[in-house]
Amino acid sequence: MRLTFKKNKGMLILDLITSLIIIWFLIWVFGGIFFTLVRNTKETALRYQLNNFRMSVFLYKQLKGSNPKDLKVLVQSSHRFSGSDELIFGQKFLGSLEQDEHGAPLDVFGNYLSYDPKSGSINSTTKGYQNW
Repeated sequence: MRLTFKKNKGMLILDLITSLIIIWFLIWVFGGIFFTLVRNTKETALRYQLNNFRMSVFLYKQLKGSNPKDLKVLVQSSHRFSGSDELIFGQKFLGSLEQDEHGAPLDVFGNYLSYDPKSGSINSTTKGYQNW
């Protein structure tokens, strides 16, 4: 027995349009989930980054007696804790982080951080996250 298929162009176009709608819907749903996860991850990283900067400013003030004049000082300077004859701990105040071409640190969104040397307060300049 031989199978024959009728050429039905109307069904082919309908199948194609239905498939494209389903694919577009899946991209829309999973794309939204993906971008929400990326934003939430960056927000969490920003919280930890700001906390790290604030603790570094506090440590700098405790060791040096005053707040650093700008954030580049925290990135470039280091501190050392020595025992009687040996180095116990020595490291930069801030480890590896994203910087611009002049050495100024950037937040996880790629924007500058605002810093007040008098009070030692640090905030992000990214829109929506200025008061964190």
